[in-house]
Amino acid sequence: MRVVALLLSGLIATAAQAQAPAELDRLYAAGKYRDVVVRLFEPADNAQARVLLGWAQARVQDAGPHVLSVAYSDMLWKIGQGQASDPLREESVLVLLYAILSVGVDGAKCADTAAADARVRQILSTRQDRLAFARRLPAERRRALREQAVALEQTTASRRPDDLDICASGPDEIARQLATPGTTTRELPLRPGEAKRTIDIEPGPSYRPRLLAPSRWHSRQVQVRAKFMKILDGLVPA
Repeated sequence: MRVVALLLSGLIATAAQAQAPAELDRLYAAGKYRDVVVRLFEPADNAQARVLLGWAQARVQDAGPHVLSVAYSDMLWKIGQGQASDPLREESVLVLLYAILSVGVDGAKCADTAAADARVRQILSTRQDRLAFARRLPAERRRALREQAVALEQTTASRRPDDLDICASGPDEIARQLATPGTTTRELPLRPGEAKRTIDIEPGPSYRPRLLAPSRWHSRQVQVRAKFMKILDGLVPA
């Protein structure tokens, strides 16, 4: 992620001098990504906030799951808004566009074919402000963000693991989760931009979303990538 690294070089250089909380690494290694995201937004102070930002950036560069990309975009946007920094806000948009594209590509593996679209709608439901910001940018900057998002998807594609959180987002899979023994639900508090509360589902231990055989999802991924420009036109027109 060359552009992000350049724009955040000073911030990340400072963050690199400190070690990320060991708890964060343990949660990430265990696949507890929702707990990771909560932890990223609970820094003890500004110094730790820089450490957490650097940690999140590294996960995106390492082709981590889309929930980390979305969280990193949110962190950049929050800082960019607080500092009235257009470069940081643009990087937030770049990472958000990358997350949307990667959800489409990785969601092609899901047996529940509605899963990827459901996850994209969920992501965008509270992030229209940054798309509105991007649409006001000069055409040259909009084109650059689009090109960089596509390039980042291509760069990380072969290293991204199966993203099961995407496949669990479709209506068929949600029904399977609710029918799984041990599943629990809880109502989440409203977040900025939300009109109604979200129900968080913690699946029972035996639940696992279904994936298609590679012989089926390879062709679906080709179809998704062929639609990249159309997808981006709907988000940030060139």
